[in-house]
Amino acid sequence: MLLLARQVTVFRLVQWIAYCALIAASITSCTVPKHFQAGKPFVYKTTIKIQGNVPEKLQLEERLINQLDDSVKTQYIYYVGVRRVLEKPPVFDTVNIVRSKLFMTSLLHSLGYFHPEIKDTFHIDTVRKQYRTYITFTVIPGKVLRLDSIGYAFRDSSLQHLAMRQQDKSVIKKNEAYTQQKVSDELDRLLTVFRNNGYYKLNKEDVYAEVDTVVAALIDPTLDPFEQIRLLDSLRKKRENPTINVVFKQHPVKDSSRIKKYFIGKVFVYPDASYEQFDSTKHDTANVNGFQFIYNSHRFRLPFVASNIYLKPGIMYNQRRYFRTINNFTSLGAWQNVDFEIIERKDTSVPILDAKLKLYPSLKQNLNLSLEASRNVSDILTNGQLFGIGVNGRLLNRNAYREAIQTVTSARFGIELGSDFIQTLQASLAHTINFPKFITPIKIKTDSLINPRTVLNLNASYTDRLLLFKSKSFNTSWGYEWVKGRRREDQDQVGQKWRKTWQYIPFNFEYTDVKKSDSLRHLEDTIPSYRYAFNNGLIISQILSLSTGIEKDNKLTLLRGKIEESGGLFGFIKSLDYGSLARFVKIDGEYKHYINYKHSSWAFRFYAGYGFVYGKTDTSTDATQKKIGPENNLPFFKAFFAGGPYSMRAWQIRHLGPGSSTLYENETKNIERFGNMQLEFNTEYRFNLTSIAGIKVNSALFVDMGNIWSKEYDLNKQRVLEASFRFDRLYKDLAIGGGSSLRFDFDFFLIRLDWAYKLKDPAHADENDGWFNDIRLLNGQFQLGLGYPF
Repeated sequence: MLLLARQVTVFRLVQWIAYCALIAASITSCTVPKHFQAGKPFVYKTTIKIQGNVPEKLQLEERLINQLDDSVKTQYIYYVGVRRVLEKPPVFDTVNIVRSKLFMTSLLHSLGYFHPEIKDTFHIDTVRKQYRTYITFTVIPGKVLRLDSIGYAFRDSSLQHLAMRQQDKSVIKKNEAYTQQKVSDELDRLLTVFRNNGYYKLNKEDVYAEVDTVVAALIDPTLDPFEQIRLLDSLRKKRENPTINVVFKQHPVKDSSRIKKYFIGKVFVYPDASYEQFDSTKHDTANVNGFQFIYNSHRFRLPFVASNIYLKPGIMYNQRRYFRTINNFTSLGAWQNVDFEIIERKDTSVPILDAKLKLYPSLKQNLNLSLEASRNVSDILTNGQLFGIGVNGRLLNRNAYREAIQTVTSARFGIELGSDFIQTLQASLAHTINFPKFITPIKIKTDSLINPRTVLNLNASYTDRLLLFKSKSFNTSWGYEWVKGRRREDQDQVGQKWRKTWQYIPFNFEYTDVKKSDSLRHLEDTIPSYRYAFNNGLIISQILSLSTGIEKDNKLTLLRGKIEESGGLFGFIKSLDYGSLARFVKIDGEYKHYINYKHSSWAFRFYAGYGFVYGKTDTSTDATQKKIGPENNLPFFKAFFAGGPYSMRAWQIRHLGPGSSTLYENETKNIERFGNMQLEFNTEYRFNLTSIAGIKVNSALFVDMGNIWSKEYDLNKQRVLEASFRFDRLYKDLAIGGGSSLRFDFDFFLIRLDWAYKLKDPAHADENDGWFNDIRLLNGQFQLGLGYPF
């Protein structure tokens, strides 16, 4: 009888969803025109259809839509995502169709399409007193031009030598598709090469690209069609695979100073510049490392400022050094504005450039108090983030020790909300010191690195997990951070490259002291694994992490990886290994990919983590005797977990898994679960709904899939195989949740309301593999989150 009721419930749910979908589809398909000119046809809908095998067809279609004349574009206003209003549609005129075709043809030519063809059709429907015009453009891009040969022929021998020496770094390659943007990017790259070698005054007026004249004529939109036919006939052999030649050249020299190499003369530095009128009687001067300092206070150490200036007196002008100096002082944070002025010296026959570097200081200290909701994404003891409500205090010093060393002192008190309302209380105090350089026993060259830093962290926290345990923890670490990749001065150069942010912590010390309650000790009798998880913990580890990303057109890809090793060296001390020292190697990685459209986007995330535990511990329950056995699981504050607003949203935080075991169900189902391994895949379709009082209201449909796994034992000390990861059980172990979301975007932060259902619950894997177990309309899981889930 119960099974029959459950089947009826599922059928009703599916029926209800299908009914709502039909209603929504019928409503959204309706477009309401408003404020149109009576008695005249107006543009109701414009469609672009691209024919042929065209790469990235959707992106090309969007770019072609942007090329349309404004008088054939339709602008819709959406209300609550179900009502679409066409406000003040333009009057239809065939002249605007012709203009749009010219704009689209120019775009296709710039993208290298050989002989594009654009056909247009339109028809007018009469609906009541409305004359709705439907316009369709059928675009046949044709064959794309490909680069055949690329050459350099500069009049000046020095420029020619530099161009040939850097030829291997060209952003255009043979057999690649020809585009005007690529040619422009290569011109920018050449100018950067020249300016990095002293040619300060050289600009785009002095260099140009000469393309194959016959083929170039074919992509000239003003060319007579009959002349194009004649040229096509002369290039019959190239018709199947059209190619083009490009040669980069130099215009005749009109101003000889543009092809002269410039050298740096005097460099004047104002470390504490002010926007007020400069008073020459109220300042001091000093010469440090050849730089002329002019200052009004002793706020900064002059040798420190001089060490961060890379455009030095006497050297040849180098644009890369110029931008690196600006970027360096900007990233240090002690200055709010950097003005680096280059002045050509007129009273000398030798090309000389003087420079003025004006540094405008920021406020030295900043105190911030805030009340916020936040999340717990990793360590519940050593990390100050909780999902709940927290009070934060933060004191920032931007210029400690007069060398732009940043110190941050923060205090926090938070409560974590769970099934029993208040689940966790936590207080923490942290102090971080950021040194704007590498501090190492041996000198490391950092010229090729961006923002190299040395970071010292000190953190103490207290956690009261009500009715389970109380813990005190202390954490300190010494590490290095740097960025490897393209600098700001290289932004004009094309050629997508991954920009990598590295962090290496050679020393990380964490100690946790846990006081167990009677409730937790009772649970240890029920779940033996808890006996080894919730203990005093000592971690002496080193950590290496990398994050990187790349953006191209409407796609963004982000990657993150991290590896932590604890106890590899200190674990050879038996007293530590058998005591509280945890020995493990933990690896995790994350892949995110976004595809963005004008009113919607797709988001994908894949996460995987694994912890290899190999230490020893005292497994005896009698304090008078020792029994040494293997550590089975990661410490609970380093373990993986799933559920909550930023993971598997159909489950509460730390309430999924491990595997398809039922060890934590029934009377212990509200106890948190941890694992040595985690796999997770999430996808979302995000779309705009409307705006209310200037607040953007958006929504999303999402699916989450994943689980955690660990080594678990029952009361008879038998291994619970359903909790361990095995490929032949992966289908049974995977949990799947799905739902919808309502999101309020305030620009500077986003509030997210998620509602999710357990579509496949591995805890009921024996019943239809866990699919659609007890799904009812109000039997979902609500999640409140800040920001996007990924």
